Amino acid sequence: MTLLHHFIVLGYMVATLSGQSLGQVSSSASRPPSEETIESQLFSGDPRLVAWGAHAALVARDHNLVPDLLSLAGKWQPPQDRDATETPAELTQQQKDERDATAAVLDALIQLHAQVPSETLRSLAPHFAPEVAILMSRLPASDAQALSLELYHSRADALQYVSAALLALQPPPGFAADLLGHVTVSAVVFVANPDQGGFGRGGSGGSCFATTEESRKGWPKIGQYFLSKQKKDGAILVVAGIDPVYARREELTHYSGDQCHKAFGVYLGPGERLRLISEMLGASRDESTPWNTAPITTITFQSPEQFERALLSFAAQGQRKYRVTIAALAARGLMTSSEAEAPETLPKLELMINDMRGPDAVALPELTNLPSRVELRGPYF
Repeated sequence: MTLLHHFIVLGYMVATLSGQSLGQVSSSASRPPSEETIESQLFSGDPRLVAWGAHAALVARDHNLVPDLLSLAGKWQPPQDRDATETPAELTQQQKDERDATAAVLDALIQLHAQVPSETLRSLAPHFAPEVAILMSRLPASDAQALSLELYHSRADALQYVSAALLALQPPPGFAADLLGHVTVSAVVFVANPDQGGFGRGGSGGSCFATTEESRKGWPKIGQYFLSKQKKDGAILVVAGIDPVYARREELTHYSGDQCHKAFGVYLGPGERLRLISEMLGASRDESTPWNTAPITTITFQSPEQFERALLSFAAQGQRKYRVTIAALAARGLMTSSEAEAPETLPKLELMINDMRGPDAVALPELTNLPSRVELRGPYF
């Protein structure tokens, strides 16, 4: 390819727009380059040209280039000795460029509605979680279930939640027991004098920020995806269910990595696990799940013996409610009898004791006879 031809190709592509929805892709009034030119870019080995080739394939809506894009996606090699939590500043320039080029390839595959093999998605998952979530949701049911199970067990991010949400739609054997058994109920127990009232607990949400983008000459902007449980204009449905997950597309200068703002509110916490269990039982909230994952109670202290009895009664009451859910899952065939009887199927109950009685109060008793799956979390204070 001549240098003049390179400039012609680049001139066609330089005008791109950011902030587009999933279904909107930048385009140019100029005629796209030929398939031969695009292929030469895709297999040039130059990340910048690969990104332009993926961008051109997308603008041209050329499905004949999907096999080439799949081949490139399958060759992704994560940066050695690095993981997806590292910021772009910690990567070498070559690693940044290679990741940006791969992101452009995945964008083209998503927009062209290509089906990406499970093996490829497995390799991409640590570094491109939102894109893999979208592509996984488009796999045939059997392939999607197998990959979802693997990612559900191995991930701890939005991809884990999407995997669990996909599995909850058609639960495979063992999934309900595992989902429930990994619920941690964090109970706050306030200890008060008889003349004190009840107590509550406040909280604050986390924050997230995105770094300011630098200008980048000679590269196309890269389409990348943001997951959310809120449906916004132009977003598409990734997975349905009790709390649907949507994806929206934006064009940015660099691939921003697996930062928290790419999947705001999409994670598999205790409350989300309980919601998915409720979904499998056919209701958002009913008699089958008569409990929550962050209860608060106040025990009025009268004596060490009375306090211990009251605390054990609170724990036992919680476990009785968990067993109602287990029975309901077993009745629907979502859990075997052996799973229902297994101790590890019961949610773990963590008790945080907050002694509000003052410094001169009688010491609380040592609690050594807590039931199985009930633990103290943190010191008395």
